[in-house]
Amino acid sequence: MKKDFSDQIHYIEDGGVTSAMGYRAAAISADIKGNGKDRLDLALLLSDNKATVASYFTTNLVKAAPVLYDIKILSKPNPKISAIIVNAGNANACTGVDGDNDCINIVSALAKKLKIHQDEVFISSTGVIGSRLPADKIIAKLDPLIEQLDDDTGDMFADAILTTDQFRKEVAVIATYTDSNDELKSFIIGGTTKGAGMIAPSLATMLAFITTDVEIDKTLLDKILKTAIDKSFNSISVDGDMSTNDTVVVLANATCSIKIDESNVDIFTEALERVLTDLALMIVEDAEGGTKLVTLIIKGAKTDQDAKLCASKIANSPLVKTMFTGNDPNWGRLMSSAGASGADFNPNKVDIFFQDSDGENLIHYVKNGLIIDDNLESAVHEIMLKSQYTIILDLNNGEGFTKFYTSDLTVEYIKINADYRS
Repeated sequence: MKKDFSDQIHYIEDGGVTSAMGYRAAAISADIKGNGKDRLDLALLLSDNKATVASYFTTNLVKAAPVLYDIKILSKPNPKISAIIVNAGNANACTGVDGDNDCINIVSALAKKLKIHQDEVFISSTGVIGSRLPADKIIAKLDPLIEQLDDDTGDMFADAILTTDQFRKEVAVIATYTDSNDELKSFIIGGTTKGAGMIAPSLATMLAFITTDVEIDKTLLDKILKTAIDKSFNSISVDGDMSTNDTVVVLANATCSIKIDESNVDIFTEALERVLTDLALMIVEDAEGGTKLVTLIIKGAKTDQDAKLCASKIANSPLVKTMFTGNDPNWGRLMSSAGASGADFNPNKVDIFFQDSDGENLIHYVKNGLIIDDNLESAVHEIMLKSQYTIILDLNNGEGFTKFYTSDLTVEYIKINADYRS
C-alpha cells in the first residue's frame, strides 16, 4: 500500500511561485492590449541557478508561437531554464512567421539583459488569439521589469498572468521527512496558474508555473509531472474547449541539498500532486460565470481509462452543466452522458450517489439503474443548492476509478465570452 505523507506536507502561508529557494519574480504594466489600462500584464520569473525543466503543452493542433518556441528549446540536449517571461492580453497565436519572430526577439533581448544564454529562456502568452503581439512594448519594459525582481513578489507574478480570472491562484507546500541517516530534511514546491475559461482535459486551458528547490533528473521529473497532470489539470473541465497556449512548466533548481531518488520520490510525488491539484481546483472555482464546483467520482469501472472517459463526458456535457446551474437532480442526464462516453458497463447495474462537500450527507439516489425513491429528489436538490458537492457513479464493472472536477454553465459565461474582445 502506498504510504500517505499528508501529515508531512504543510501549506506555506501566502505561498506561491517564489516560495522555493532561489527564485525571484517581477511584474509590470506594458499595456499589451492597447486599451490604456494600468494593469499588470507582463511577468518575469528568474531562477538563480539553471533549473532542470519538465513541461507539457496543449495537444491542440493549432499551437501558439510561444508554445512552439518552448517545444523547440526542450528538444535540445539537456535543456536548462533560468527565466520565464509571460504576458497576458495577447496569445500570440495564429500570427504566422511574425509571431515566431516576436518570440525570438523578446527572448533574445531578455537573455542579453540577464546575461544568460537565449536557450535558457521560456516564453508564454495568454489572451486574444489572432492579434500581433506588441513585442516592442514588451522589450521596452524589460529593464524596469528586471529591476523589480525579488523573492517576495510571487503574488505580483500571479496577478500579471490573469485574463478573465477573478482571483490569483497560487499555493506552496513544504515537505519534511527523515533521511536514512535520521537527519531531518525539507524541500518546497510552489506555483501559480491562470485559467477560468476554455478549460478541458488535454491539457486544461491554462498556464501553470511550478518551482521547487530540489535536484532531480529530468527523466524522472517528466514521469512524475505526467502522472500529476493526469490527476489535476487533465481532470478538470469548465466548458470543454481547448486553447492554443496551454503550458505547464516545472523548474527544479537544486538550491537545497536534496536530490530526489527512490528514497524520497514518493513524498516529492505526493507534494507535487497536492500543489497541482490545488491549483486545478482553483481554476474550476473561478470558472467563467460559474457558481458550482462539482466533484465527479467514477468507481467500479472496467479500467481507470473507462472511468476517465465516463467522467470527462459527464463533466463536459452542456446538459449536465445546466442541470447543475438549475440545481436539478436530473440523474438521467448523468446516465445518458456515461452511456455516450464509450466506457464499458451495464446500465442496469449503475448506482448513483450525491454527497455534501464535507462528506457528511451521502444519499443513495439510483440503484441498479433505477431511481430508488422519488421522494429522495428534494434531499438531493438541497445538496445541489450548495456551491460544492460530490456525485458518485458506481458502474459496478471492475476496479477502475477516477476523480474529476467540473463547474456549471450559466448565462454569465455567455456574456463574458460574447464580450471577450470588447
